Amino acid sequence: MQGAIKGARILTAASRPTARAVFGRASRAAYTTSLLSHTAAGRQLLHSRRQLSTAAPLAQQAHGAAATPSSSEPSASSLVSGQELHGFVVEDIQTVSELKLKAIRLRHQKTGAEWLHIDRDDSNNVFSIGFNTSVSDSTGVPHILEHTTLCGSSKYPVRDPFFKMLNRSMSTFMNAWTAHDYTQYPFSTQNAKDYENLQNVYLDAVFQPSLREVDFRQEGWRLERSDPADTSSSWQFKGVVYNEMKGAFSDAGSLFATRAEQQMFPGTTYQYVSGGDPAFIPDLTHAQLVEFHRTRYHPSNARIYSYGNFPLAPQLERVGEVISTHERIAPATVPMDVKPFGEKLVTEFGPVES
Repeated sequence: MQGAIKGARILTAASRPTARAVFGRASRAAYTTSLLSHTAAGRQLLHSRRQLSTAAPLAQQAHGAAATPSSSEPSASSLVSGQELHGFVVEDIQTVSELKLKAIRLRHQKTGAEWLHIDRDDSNNVFSIGFNTSVSDSTGVPHILEHTTLCGSSKYPVRDPFFKMLNRSMSTFMNAWTAHDYTQYPFSTQNAKDYENLQNVYLDAVFQPSLREVDFRQEGWRLERSDPADTSSSWQFKGVVYNEMKGAFSDAGSLFATRAEQQMFPGTTYQYVSGGDPAFIPDLTHAQLVEFHRTRYHPSNARIYSYGNFPLAPQLERVGEVISTHERIAPATVPMDVKPFGEKLVTEFGPVES
């Protein structure tokens, strides 16, 4: 029952809103470009956008072409337990003959980042990086951070580089989502150069995001006049995540699933709403968001996953260069043990659906 409820909430709070955001923002792209070209600051931003577009050429390699490993680099199939490669050490290797794959578990020696690679003869290659983002309140900090992380980074200082890549990439899948106790950033593609470009964009987004306060106000919450042209009109809360969660809580099924979990798992992170409860989202500050990123979006708290037939060694080298700038830390933890509560009767008032 728990698993079914968790799966339903993830779809409501993450997958659907992300899709809506894609279409909503794409429709404004041409109009925004036209406006930006009329100012010096705008022209500078457009220049940054062009830099991003060159990071994702559509035809540098034939579709489906796999990169050829360097002759000096060992292939994934030749790795053995205990072997060290680009700062990672192979901890375990398991062959699953029924699925024609080899699972390789690695750990980064400096930071402790864990990596699971599935070596399989499949041209649709996958990469994902995720973090344990368990919470101790219902402000929705991991959900808002997931959105804000994708609003520009150190190497790609443009608005929404994630969405800009949608029409510059040959990806077969791109997404990001916040679940109950983790946040994940996956993509897949059949093109080796595209894979490298997307990997660079994703890694810079999670480890070096801009996290501007203006983006926090747009993606998280803000106070705004109901009529911006009328200074005497009433104040109201707005924000992408705030509005998403208002929608989720206006659905009786979603609300019931959320409240049921909160009652069944007291004393744990599941007692809280990782996506954010509209009643508590305005309690979150920009400083708290930045601190949550500092302690959670760290290689020591990361889980990396890759799949397919692209060479593993170049990936280890690229990722290793990024995460080796960090020192190992003890990841933040929250209680996970359920407190016994016996029987209890719970009454929850929610929306009435027609």
